Amino acid sequence: MTINIMISYLNKSIYFFYETIIKIKPLILFYLSWIFIHYISSQLYIYYCVPANFFGFLLSPILSMTPYCTAFRWVIYEAGNIFYGMWIALGTWMAANLLIYK
Repeated sequence: MTINIMISYLNKSIYFFYETIIKIKPLILFYLSWIFIHYISSQLYIYYCVPANFFGFLLSPILSMTPYCTAFRWVIYEAGNIFYGMWIALGTWMAANLLIYK
């Protein structure tokens, strides 16, 4: 009898976990996309907008005004704002769930 109860709880837990993942799948994909875009933009900004040599030092004020460098900076800035909101939302969600379960 005890094993049946444990299996029932396990099945309910697995079902709850599965349903939760299905509900937040778009949110996870949204944040993973922004993480990927931020990482790629940061790497491309370093490569194209601030070359690591003396001429890169001299050209960096000119290169930083090009449209692609401006776009990279915008993506990096906006991704930072989204990450900030992501951590606030995650912290709020965790605190709300901790307060429910005493």
